[in-house]
Amino acid sequence: MGPWLVDVQTEDGIENWLGENPPTPYRPVVMVVRGDSDVIREFIPNALDAAKLDEQRVVVWVKDPSLLAEERIWGLFADDHDAVAAVLNEDRELAARVYSERIEVSDAAFAFDVAQGR
Repeated sequence: MGPWLVDVQTEDGIENWLGENPPTPYRPVVMVVRGDSDVIREFIPNALDAAKLDEQRVVVWVKDPSLLAEERIWGLFADDHDAVAAVLNEDRELAARVYSERIEVSDAAFAFDVAQGR
């Protein structure tokens, strides 16, 4: 069983999860959720429910987007302000995004599935 939700508070914490050696005995598929708004607060439980469907899924919540370096934001979200989450496959490649108008459990699960090649 993995830590399905990680509330990241520091730049080092972000790198721990997005870097080459995450703090787990396996290489999880990581959903990075950025910001702390009403939409995000509605989405987080859904993302967590989707993560619980597979022990290799982790939701990394970055409440303070300023903790994400500009190049990291560009790599994950580009200039798409409607994207609330980006999902990285186990090789740390961007595989899917979740958008503010589609934040149900099924939307998060679909993004995870895409990242896992399902």
